[in-house]
Amino acid sequence: MTSVMLLTLFSPFAVYYAVTLAKKNKFKTHRKIQNIVFFIGIGGVVLLEGLIRYEGGSGSIASQSSYYEHDFFKKILIAHIIGAVLTYLLWIFLIIISTIKFQKNLPGKFSGTHKILGYIVFVGLIYTAVTALAIYLLTLDLV
Repeated sequence: MTSVMLLTLFSPFAVYYAVTLAKKNKFKTHRKIQNIVFFIGIGGVVLLEGLIRYEGGSGSIASQSSYYEHDFFKKILIAHIIGAVLTYLLWIFLIIISTIKFQKNLPGKFSGTHKILGYIVFVGLIYTAVTALAIYLLTLDLV
């Protein structure tokens, strides 16, 4: 669980670095880093889901927390899951469309839309990291 938490916290920084590369016209490296971070993130989600299932289901890990019965814990958890799923779905869409639109003459016609969607994904990754950290700290009774 801690490894997945660290991956989640690291993702926005890696994505930000990839954006700085795109601003320097290093589009292939930007694309490579984005794809690596995305697939590592998906791997982390799969590992976390496997851990949750292994431990006995969705409430098994969190139920040990003294905050588990509190409404705010459940609201943060639901908000985190919704935000994370929407962020990753948009990221998948952006990767697929960007791969299709990727040209030798960059930036191209899709660049404006790409930047806007990329910004939304970046903000979503920050949101996901912050809410994941809150859940992590609450689950382990560290606050």
